[in-house]
Amino acid sequence: MSISYQSLDLETESLITSLILQDIEEIQDAQKGKGRAHAPIADDQLALQDQLTAIMAHITLLEDIRIAKSLDDALRLDEHCLQTLSIVNQAKIEDHDAALALQRGEPLPPRSASQRLLEDPAVFASLFVTYLLYDVFLT
Repeated sequence: MSISYQSLDLETESLITSLILQDIEEIQDAQKGKGRAHAPIADDQLALQDQLTAIMAHITLLEDIRIAKSLDDALRLDEHCLQTLSIVNQAKIEDHDAALALQRGEPLPPRSASQRLLEDPAVFASLFVTYLLYDVFLT
């Protein structure tokens, strides 16, 4: 027989962890004032303290994971936005170069990959939405 571990989603694991923390704190509150002032710490109190330390470390770990996922999502969005801005900027430069060639009476240079991408309505719509979203978040 094999035992497999399936990780929980972050919200579920955070909820379970907070419930465990709440249970530990309730047990500790119920035990307050039951021992003598200078008596050594009982084994069960020491075990609870160890559990509290472990659960607090796990809460910190979950928060670190939440922050890392948030940063990863932001970087993925930024990557897509930067690619979009790069394509738009490159096409703008190439359009300007083509306009200058026309002004000088030279033949138009062949369309670049960036210019062809912007001529595709589906690609243009996607890039335009990304560009607008990026612009909204920056202003």
